[in-house]
Amino acid sequence: ELQEAVEEVLPDLERDGIRVFYLSSASPTPGVEALLPAIEEAPDEPLPARHRAGVTADSKAMYIYTSGTTGLPKAAVITELKLMMVASLGRICGLRPDDVVYTTLPLYHSAGLLVGVGGGGVTIPVPCPPGATCVLRAKFSASQFWADCRRYNVSVIQYVGELMRYLCNTPKRADDQEHGVRMALGNGMRAEVWKEFLRRFGPVAVWEFYGATEGNAGFINYTG
Repeated sequence: ELQEAVEEVLPDLERDGIRVFYLSSASPTPGVEALLPAIEEAPDEPLPARHRAGVTADSKAMYIYTSGTTGLPKAAVITELKLMMVASLGRICGLRPDDVVYTTLPLYHSAGLLVGVGGGGVTIPVPCPPGATCVLRAKFSASQFWADCRRYNVSVIQYVGELMRYLCNTPKRADDQEHGVRMALGNGMRAEVWKEFLRRFGPVAVWEFYGATEGNAGFINYTG
């Protein structure tokens, strides 16, 4: 869906020596590579230490584009330290190595990428085995949400406020509380939606947090 935007700036990116990838099996754009074949061919062994030589807590890990408060979206710098701090949110809230985290949030935002995928990666300190399992869905579906949770043995779900309201607005079913979800992690849920969610779907521990990609502080409602 971003193909036209990519192609518009591709000459400038190529001139600066920047490689561009589509997360797909093939690329419709000359000069843009398809990433999935490379992922499938990559070995399972950890990367050699030389690839991480010189990386410090202040090194840039990634850029995440945020809407910001004024003007056009801006690239927020995510350092290695901030990545680890945000990813540790799941562990603070009680995420376990045997959890299965289900996220339908976009991975170009901090919540899905850093808290969801990243949180699953740091539930156990290195050099232990990898942490929790993360189940990704390409697009949120209110009607298939709980079926997915049952199918993949999901124990932790991610949300933004409206997502929970969409779930509460689906037709009631006899199996609404037949799932293994024990914890919900997210932000922006209204009080009336929170109460209705618990009443309908059972005693799920809700960890509401607030943070901004470009901010330097965050909050967690650890009391529930």
